[in-house]
Amino acid sequence: MAHADPSPGTATDTATTETDQWRLRYMVGDLEHYTEWTSEFPTIENYYDQYRRGDYAHDVVIERRAVVER
Repeated sequence: MAHADPSPGTATDTATTETDQWRLRYMVGDLEHYTEWTSEFPTIENYYDQYRRGDYAHDVVIERRAVVER
């Protein structure tokens, strides 16, 4: 596997100020569905509880969007 060293002009010492984003992934039958990305985790957590307890959805998962800096 090749590794690239960052050039001195592109390296940063600070973390990103972007907020975390979350979405819900769930299955209905054989179809996979997603909610929109949002920074409001309590909303996604509420959806998670509702979908997990409901009869129509299964494999309910909360996903977090990761920011990768190069």
